[in-house]
Amino acid sequence: MTHVSSSNFNHVGDVQTKKATTQTNARRRSSIKILMLPTAAVDEGWSWVVCIACFFINFVLIGVWSSFGVLYVGLLEHYVDSNETDICSSENRSQSSNAISGQTAWIGSQATLFTFLLGPLSVSLATRWGVRPVVITGCCLFSIGLFLTAATNQIWQAILTYGVMGGLGGSMMYSPTVGSLPAYFRKRKSLAVCLARSGSWFGNLAFVSCMTVIRDEFGWRMQCVFLGCIGSLTIFMGALYRPRPVQPASARPSVKEIVVQSCNSQRHRRFAVWVWIHSLHFFQLYLVLFHLVRHARCMLGVDSTASSLLLVYLSAAAACCSISNGILQDKVKNKILILQFVIFVGGVANLSFRFLTTYRHLIVYSILIGIGDSFLSAMCVIPQELVGSKEAVNAFGILSFSGGLVSCFGGPAGGWAFDATGSYDVVFTIAGGFSVVSCLLMFCVSCSTKTKSEMVAEASKNEPKSSPAAEVVGSVETSV
Repeated sequence: MTHVSSSNFNHVGDVQTKKATTQTNARRRSSIKILMLPTAAVDEGWSWVVCIACFFINFVLIGVWSSFGVLYVGLLEHYVDSNETDICSSENRSQSSNAISGQTAWIGSQATLFTFLLGPLSVSLATRWGVRPVVITGCCLFSIGLFLTAATNQIWQAILTYGVMGGLGGSMMYSPTVGSLPAYFRKRKSLAVCLARSGSWFGNLAFVSCMTVIRDEFGWRMQCVFLGCIGSLTIFMGALYRPRPVQPASARPSVKEIVVQSCNSQRHRRFAVWVWIHSLHFFQLYLVLFHLVRHARCMLGVDSTASSLLLVYLSAAAACCSISNGILQDKVKNKILILQFVIFVGGVANLSFRFLTTYRHLIVYSILIGIGDSFLSAMCVIPQELVGSKEAVNAFGILSFSGGLVSCFGGPAGGWAFDATGSYDVVFTIAGGFSVVSCLLMFCVSCSTKTKSEMVAEASKNEPKSSPAAEVVGSVETSV
């Protein structure tokens, strides 16, 4: 019999272990290599991975900003305790020094302002350096800003950490991801964008519930720590943004050229008119999200949990409508009509705000506002419909800029109105009027919008019939 020593067994085991380790390392290197290489996938494969990454970034970023209404109540309780007043007391309005509602609302408004206002700059950086490094940097700033907010004691400190720092990071996360997503799709462009944007409402749905429990059990500071931990996870989502095929170095535009190109998209007549008309509806967005919970508590006497549930109903309706918008926009010719409908529903709901006297009325109102707030997904494909594929990303940056500029005043306006009158009726009615006017004026843009065939014909005239460029322009434009 042949004697096999134990050392031979050990040698064979070591060889097998080294082989398995080598294979594992090779798989890891292969995975990293896949993430680093560009992808030309369209409507399949990695395109949907990017869509999922964009969904999660919206889930966290816009979900956090949209659920500020829950944090707002906790911050108010903290700041008014130092003045020995109550968040529903008329003492808050007796002296301008105690008009804390509007000042506190600026914390969330600054965050949304910087997120959208810096859209053109963030898009410019992403176009120059790539989406991935810009988004990852933004994720770090966003999460650090939330962590630092937990250590603040005064309103101006929270504005700097939550508003400015968090908003700067949010801008670098939002505009590059949403603006570049359509480049990965053609046939299912609207569905992909609306699915990704619906993540914001699913995020609001989740964060409102979690933050209500955390606030009641641990306080608002732990809310900020919790949000910072969740925000740090978006770093991994940013890494999934594999770039498109890279242009030659000589063909890459400079940052100055990109900014000029972004501003030039504003010169497109139909887009310029539409973007400012559409921005009127942004005024009501954070007005409702910031103050609905407080209105239910102070004006109707609803408890903390039930009042926070109103944002859950709103988010659920907005998420469902966002997905529906994507399906419909892939099938209809004039995509602006769907946008007009949801804006009109939200406007009518706000016009009826002063007549809401019971909690059931507020539930119905929240659902209607959720339908109106689904405009955030319905609007994302309109820039490409109006200015074409080439300028769509830059046009989206301009759209973010104008929307953020208007929406940042909604939250403080609600706080100032409550401080001055003890009611939100006037400011909500004004917001509803803005939305209805926006919807009606949008018919001018809708009627002047060229059909797909007209855009293809116009693009074909600018290229020789035999030129491959004409075929590319035609295939892209017909997929809008």
